[in-house]
Amino acid sequence: MKRYDVIIIGGGPGGSTAGTYLAKAGYKVAIFERENYPRFHIGESLLPASMPIFKETGFYETLSSGRYIKKYGARFVDYKTDDEIYFGFEDGFNPDIPMAYEVPRAQFDRDILEHAAKCGVEIHQPERVKDVVFTDDFVKVITSQGEYEATFLLDSSGRDAFLGKRMKARQMNRDLNNVAVFSHFTGVKRAEGKHEGDIIIGLLPDRAWSWLIPFKGETTSIGVVCSSTVFNAGTDLSEYLDKSFNSSNILRKMTEESERSTEVTVISNYSHTTEVFHGDRWILAGDAAVFLDPIFSSGVHVSITSGKLAAQTLMQALDKKCTLNDNGMGEAYRSQVLKGVNRFHKLISMFYVGDFVQQMKKTLTRENVRKGFTSAVAGDVWNDENFLFQKNIL
Repeated sequence: MKRYDVIIIGGGPGGSTAGTYLAKAGYKVAIFERENYPRFHIGESLLPASMPIFKETGFYETLSSGRYIKKYGARFVDYKTDDEIYFGFEDGFNPDIPMAYEVPRAQFDRDILEHAAKCGVEIHQPERVKDVVFTDDFVKVITSQGEYEATFLLDSSGRDAFLGKRMKARQMNRDLNNVAVFSHFTGVKRAEGKHEGDIIIGLLPDRAWSWLIPFKGETTSIGVVCSSTVFNAGTDLSEYLDKSFNSSNILRKMTEESERSTEVTVISNYSHTTEVFHGDRWILAGDAAVFLDPIFSSGVHVSITSGKLAAQTLMQALDKKCTLNDNGMGEAYRSQVLKGVNRFHKLISMFYVGDFVQQMKKTLTRENVRKGFTSAVAGDVWNDENFLFQKNIL
């Protein structure tokens, strides 16, 4: 039976990042991914605060190779007044994270998994994990093609949440019980020059909101998020997107000559947190542990950050030849992940409560406050030097 230091369930950004850190440190690691790539996935706008992690793993060279469009900021527009605010990432506290990229996930996920393979991770794809058996000394992983052993298991299976569902440990975040409807379009009008790749967030009626994410070339990702309490399950999804964008003068003008190029997708009940993040020989990362809401593009950033933190925790346990419950290592990991997640959650709550554009227009007139919020929107939520976190504003 083949034996590894770590087996990872899921080859998305979190699993690939964790696997890369482990493999580059000399550990024997395998990723089991049930799907063939490329595949469609939501979460197409990266955050500047992710870039240092990609540089550490060596993936940034691929990311910056020219196949992805640069993202220098986030623009928020209000349907009621056509008023807007802009967060330019270069204006944050951290000069090392001035920009990010917009990424079609089918291409991005394939690229980051291939990078993990180049760094020494053994990829099993497509191969579905069917069951796991934990012992005091190892975990046995039973897949659609065989049986394997590892010292530790990292579950990065995304919304499928292999272990979380098995343990019945997932809890829905009731304050973020939303529905997302989205598709890809061509012919959407864009800004010119440097700001062509900026994400545009449209505030819509009934506290709904929309995203426009430009990709390299002609394609733009368009989506609308609203509360599940106001969404009609029988709605024609294409008509729903059109109606939503027509409620905003700015968004209507940007999309009036566009054409849909893919099927419309809808997902719901996606916001959740898992009660426990680890056991003696297992640990959760990414969406398998927690997912909030797509409004500030936190999904991939939380995934790769938790992937890095999980890899570091596993390396400590492997070096010390102990379990994740020894010396509080697992709980320290959970606390560190939730520190950033909770700050994101406060920022998201601020968006959904009140008139975000009008509130921010007043707030951002103060330079220090503007830099603080810009850094938070850029995803720098694990940086304790931001006074918004020190004062518990976020």
